[in-house]
Amino acid sequence: MNIQTLKEALLMGLKNEMDSVTVYADAAERTSGDVSSFFKTRSDEEKRHYNWLLEYYKKVQGGTIPNYDLTAEVFGLDTKSPLLTKDFINRLAADQHLVTAVTTATLMESTAIGFYRSAAEQAPNKELASFFTTLMKWEEKHYQELLSVQDELAQAWFEKQNFEPF
Repeated sequence: MNIQTLKEALLMGLKNEMDSVTVYADAAERTSGDVSSFFKTRSDEEKRHYNWLLEYYKKVQGGTIPNYDLTAEVFGLDTKSPLLTKDFINRLAADQHLVTAVTTATLMESTAIGFYRSAAEQAPNKELASFFTTLMKWEEKHYQELLSVQDELAQAWFEKQNFEPF
């Protein structure tokens, strides 16, 4: 990966993270309590991703390749998800915008995993590869969490709509 490609990858990562911040923040504003906290926590995590990418980007713009590893910092911030109670899922299912936010976020996390995996494979040094791999692993955690929510949410949504799955 040459410097120009690295800059482009970092810019794409910045855009993707801002998209995620927007989806999560909008969903958090639509609701309250633990459902709002669920989305706000994810928005805050995506803001951290954005800030880390921005820091890397500024260093690359300045002519240096960052040579530090964020693994300990990233996974030191790990937070536990709320328990996926029936009430939690039902409150999500009651608002189509929140259902759509979960679906959109799941797809965005999947896209981010692929993006960071590719960036890690093409990184010009082991520290940057580790940086992208760390972000990929964090996005994988988000993705798995959202898949669980989405699975439970689908059934609750069908019940709220009085639909029966085929």
